[in-house]
Amino acid sequence: MNIREKACKTLMRINNEGAYSNLEVKSILKVADIKDEDRRLYLSIVYGTLQNQIGLDYLIQKQINRPLVKIQKEVLTILRIAYYQLYFLDRIPDYAIVNESVLLAQKLKPKAKGFVNGVLRNQLRKIEKEGRDWSFVEIENRIERISTEHSMPLWICQKYIETFAADAENIIKEMSQQPPFTVRCNNLKIKPEQLKQLFNKENIIVKSGCLSHMAFHLEQLDAFHHQIEKTPLYQQGLFSIQDQGAMLTVEALGAQENEIVLDMCAAPGGKTTYLSQIMNNTGKIIARDIYPNRLKLIKAESQRLGCQNIDMEQIDGTQYEGADFEKFDRILLDAPCSGLGVIRRKPEIRYQITKETIKNLIKIQESLLKNAGRYLKKGGFLLYATCTINRDENENQIETFLRQSNNFELVPIDGEKYHHTHPLTDGCDGFFMCLLKKSRF
Repeated sequence: MNIREKACKTLMRINNEGAYSNLEVKSILKVADIKDEDRRLYLSIVYGTLQNQIGLDYLIQKQINRPLVKIQKEVLTILRIAYYQLYFLDRIPDYAIVNESVLLAQKLKPKAKGFVNGVLRNQLRKIEKEGRDWSFVEIENRIERISTEHSMPLWICQKYIETFAADAENIIKEMSQQPPFTVRCNNLKIKPEQLKQLFNKENIIVKSGCLSHMAFHLEQLDAFHHQIEKTPLYQQGLFSIQDQGAMLTVEALGAQENEIVLDMCAAPGGKTTYLSQIMNNTGKIIARDIYPNRLKLIKAESQRLGCQNIDMEQIDGTQYEGADFEKFDRILLDAPCSGLGVIRRKPEIRYQITKETIKNLIKIQESLLKNAGRYLKKGGFLLYATCTINRDENENQIETFLRQSNNFELVPIDGEKYHHTHPLTDGCDGFFMCLLKKSRF
């Protein structure tokens, strides 16, 4: 199976079976005999095609006289991959892109090879005449143009505009760019400066994050970053892979040594283990999740990093636990959400998430918040966080909670009662967070 066929089948599983891009990519790249140049091409095709899918479909539709839904899924995927290469990969000759696409069609859908060849030849003639413009200036409606150019569904574009106003288009643009590869120093085992020196010995370029003193951006990793878990530095537990926006949510909670802290939706454990670092392995952290296999991820990560103050419990956070009433000094509620702020890492979210799904998530968030309010001690702090930019899951959710719970007040984070991170703030993912304090009376 050549690399384009692997990419095609990966995209088919993501688009047609609801698979997750990160898991699919990891399963392919764990094979040792794939050349580095093929790894790079595979990653570029999979993520580049997903990140530009709406725009690619727009161009394909202009070359055919039937709706895209009438095209066989394999054939449409082959065309998307070919168009992505034609418009974004300048090192591959056009004739090679067409030939490889026809060969792939011959293998997967033999009767469609003539159709694929014809569509691509026509597109090459169009490119020769008009160039490889990707600005879609012919689309008069501004929001529709943004949606097509940056492959963001219209309704998600509207959500970004509601939250970020004038910055929305630039943020949406960044959501189709490659995110920084950020790691968190594990100060239970090593100091940040020492870790930086070890990365430098591996010829890895390291830049410090500006939002968290534990954050490092690693550069020029190439395809290696999908194998970084095999490196001695990682296996020794000297660092974790984590966006610094996620780190900031943990830091904003302000956990202190010897406190009792609840992480209500803890898996896979990135924020839980950072809590352990901040608390210097003192006190107690209760890490909960509804699924036992996800609790195993927390356990494995805790063991790798040397976190010794974490207890795991399989509990559904939407169900009230009477024994936990006013038990915890601080609570981290990293709520399940639509994930609209991490689209650049999981580009399939933009196509898979639905408004109905979000309605169900909002109900879950309401239950989690209500229970978190009950579990918090008087005078304690609750940090509510999501990785979405949707106001209904963020600001509106908190306003509803405050109306129903008059013994809570908002505590500003960096001077803001509702704090957002996004790619324009030092390259972060789109996190939302707010800190609540429970009255002592």
